[in-house]
Amino acid sequence: MEFSHLDLKEKLNSAGYLCDNRFAAAVLTALGTQPVAGAILTGPIGTGKSYLPEVLARVLDTQYFFYQCFPGTREEDLLVKMLPSENTVSGIALHDGVILQAVQATQAPGGSGRVILVLDEWDKTRPSADSFLLDFLQTGRINFSGRRFTADLSRLTVFLTVNVERELSEPLTRRLPRIEFNFLTPATVHRALELTHRGHPFLFNAIVLYERCLLAELPKPATIQELRQLLDAISLVGPHADWDQLVYQFVTKSEEAHEMLRRVENEPVQWRQRLRVRLDVNAYDVRQKMLAPEADLTEALAMPRLADIHGFEELIAVTPQKPDPQRATGVIALSAKAYSEVVRLMDAPDRTPDKLGEWGDITAERLIRLRRQLHLKEVDLLQGLWGENGEVLLLEPQAAWEDVKALQEWAPVLIVKFSRREILAKMEGIDLRWTPRKGAEIIVHLTRRDAFAACFGEVWGEPGEDKWIGQNGRIFRRYQGEAEHAET
Repeated sequence: MEFSHLDLKEKLNSAGYLCDNRFAAAVLTALGTQPVAGAILTGPIGTGKSYLPEVLARVLDTQYFFYQCFPGTREEDLLVKMLPSENTVSGIALHDGVILQAVQATQAPGGSGRVILVLDEWDKTRPSADSFLLDFLQTGRINFSGRRFTADLSRLTVFLTVNVERELSEPLTRRLPRIEFNFLTPATVHRALELTHRGHPFLFNAIVLYERCLLAELPKPATIQELRQLLDAISLVGPHADWDQLVYQFVTKSEEAHEMLRRVENEPVQWRQRLRVRLDVNAYDVRQKMLAPEADLTEALAMPRLADIHGFEELIAVTPQKPDPQRATGVIALSAKAYSEVVRLMDAPDRTPDKLGEWGDITAERLIRLRRQLHLKEVDLLQGLWGENGEVLLLEPQAAWEDVKALQEWAPVLIVKFSRREILAKMEGIDLRWTPRKGAEIIVHLTRRDAFAACFGEVWGEPGEDKWIGQNGRIFRRYQGEAEHAET
């Protein structure tokens, strides 16, 4: 690829397909897969699987071929289509199907661009279609009705979308990478609705409606399009709009789904995306075993390491501790990288390796417990901990309630509690509490650096970048080490 995943993210977001860095990286690597690019797109209905290739074709300026599979779709349906014709005796003429059209597009004289082929809801096809498609993805060749076609696989990108109709064959699932789509986070829904309905009086009602659809576990939660239609309908009807009727008309659409939503409408809004536990790259470090090509694997694995012989024990013993009333300012899963990054912040070693000086200690549950209080403008100290599994508390004692409310002007923040004594705000990966005594207390999940940047700024050492800090609704801007304040 001639661009990075950050460039791709910018292209997709500009086209209205909102995504984060991790998703953009998954799409970019799928576009670079060989011998044929593409991916199997899986996930619940309404999560943007079919829309992604369409937007990609637009932002990458590629030819786009789409086929909607139906129950029992055969291989022949993908290769030929029958259309009415007045020039044949039967009244029907045979035309090249979607796959043959895509293959021929890759061989167009002088062509250099990509061709995107989308086979939507592939799991509705007959199981025998898996073998047919697998052979095509491996060779690019198709023999049909006495004709031979060969695709230029270097120019072809194939996307399969699947739901839950049937399991695909294992060889086919191994041929293409998999990109899993999850329900959009409420913060992403907020960003999407802001693009078309900024300032709508029922904008936040729609976001809470979406979140409660997830809490109710509706078979099909509200989509962005449905929420936009709902807001349009409210604007059209005006003061006489009936919320119950319009939600039924545009979102729930059945008595059963409507009742499921009603049962949770008084529940607190607290839906959280279920994140899969991440693999630790340190567990795959091959430094310990450098095998010669001819070495016998069994013997090589049995060879002792000098570090073991000389007692280089890496396991950190945890000293029994008395209950400590002091509250933690961070909890991070213990890994070699996380431990090393905290050590980097220490001035000198403590008495035992489980003690991390003013920064904290390691608990019996194999967690790094931070104790040092960090101000928001000190966040760069945590630079090496981004991506680790854990949360950190940051403080901004100068923050006034106006500062917290001002966050809504540029970040997808939901304020879920608002009073002179306490304000609670959140977005996916961030929880913020404001009180007159402490100012802003900000809990950030270390896997969501994108959320932190959206709220508070990217890198605090970067001159000239806007960053949030408590100054009565102002933005703190740093120019070459000098501070000035600019109105939001």
